Amino acid sequence: SEAQPPAGLPEAERSDPKKYFQTSGRMFLSSIMTEFNCVVVLCPEVQDEDEEENYEGGSSLCYCKVKTTGGVLVSVSRADICSFNADAVVNAANEDLQHIGGLALALLKAAGPELQKTSSDYVSKNGPLRPGDAMVTDAYNLPCKYVVHAVGPRFSDFDKKTSVSRLKTAVKESLRQAETVSCSSVALPAISSGVFGFPVQLCAETIAQAVREYCDGPRGPWSLTEIHLVDNNDSTVRDMAAAVNAEFSDLQPTMTIPPPASRGTGASG
Repeated sequence: SEAQPPAGLPEAERSDPKKYFQTSGRMFLSSIMTEFNCVVVLCPEVQDEDEEENYEGGSSLCYCKVKTTGGVLVSVSRADICSFNADAVVNAANEDLQHIGGLALALLKAAGPELQKTSSDYVSKNGPLRPGDAMVTDAYNLPCKYVVHAVGPRFSDFDKKTSVSRLKTAVKESLRQAETVSCSSVALPAISSGVFGFPVQLCAETIAQAVREYCDGPRGPWSLTEIHLVDNNDSTVRDMAAAVNAEFSDLQPTMTIPPPASRGTGASG
């Protein structure tokens, strides 16, 4: 039978069970998966077009690129991160590493069930991750070598400073984790911009700042030579390209953003 959230919840969560099981009902879902040794896939009746839920294949299109003073290529591309050409891809994970929606589910489908098993085993042994944490696993059936699972913050209007700080930490820790396994290239999504509620423009600016701080820091990259910011949503990619262009303006980034699609002529999914 179809799982439903319990009575007594706010109307927003009762009207969208998927949101409930991705937020306050997350621990309940985790216990089910642990007890029955299964994977639960959350499928909404109507797909939300404005969230990063629809990860379909397609060609990669670069919107912006720049070389840091240390020689690291930073780029922004519209692409399917599941098939992106990089040594490691970053997964926007939750604290329990239960890959039940959005990018995490897309990566799980592409990687195979071993990715969830390894993730669940890690949490069983080490406990849940915290916002700002990241850890690395094998990529299994994905074309990359590794998956870095990064836990971004749930955005709070009441404490925006902490949200921004934790997102920066998650980005930098993702890059460090990629370097612990000697990756030379990494693909990073718009962490926390989906169900975690981070405003996309602020998310893009924060990620660009974190990448710059990591590249320019005293302990800056030693194995990484390419850092790719990747999303499959045109609007999100444009925000990330604008953020990188502004953050690295002194290094004269190359902007290659395509003109917006004409109204009524774009392909519909």
